[in-house]
Amino acid sequence: MSVESRFFDISRFPIVEIAGSRLPQGYAPQWIAEMDALLRRGAPFAFVFLDSVESPAHEDQKAQTLWLKKNKKALAAICRGAVAVEPDRAKRLLKRAQALAVTAAFGLRFAVAPDRQEAERCARRLLAGETLPDDQE
Repeated sequence: MSVESRFFDISRFPIVEIAGSRLPQGYAPQWIAEMDALLRRGAPFAFVFLDSVESPAHEDQKAQTLWLKKNKKALAAICRGAVAVEPDRAKRLLKRAQALAVTAAFGLRFAVAPDRQEAERCARRLLAGETLPDDQE
């Protein structure tokens, strides 16, 4: 069964882009369906988060967290990592600190880049099995 990708842009797979600001309240069921579809592909991929979700609804956030906990091993087996785009240097440094928690909790490599082009370069490096430096400033 094919799942329509409404939130994840998979047109340049194995790079999977998502714009968090475009996620409407109540997005979690579709987000989960798209994550399940990515896992069923069985092919390595890397996320590029173009921006962040602004104040996600509690139920959406809870559903995402539960899915991530339940699928932690399967996701870590094929997702090579995620790179967030954050143009603002101060916010970028804060997101890098938060990334350490994501890495510890879900076993995914997480990086933050100043622009989309650098984020994609980092994602391609992750797909190639390269290690990214902890601080790119």
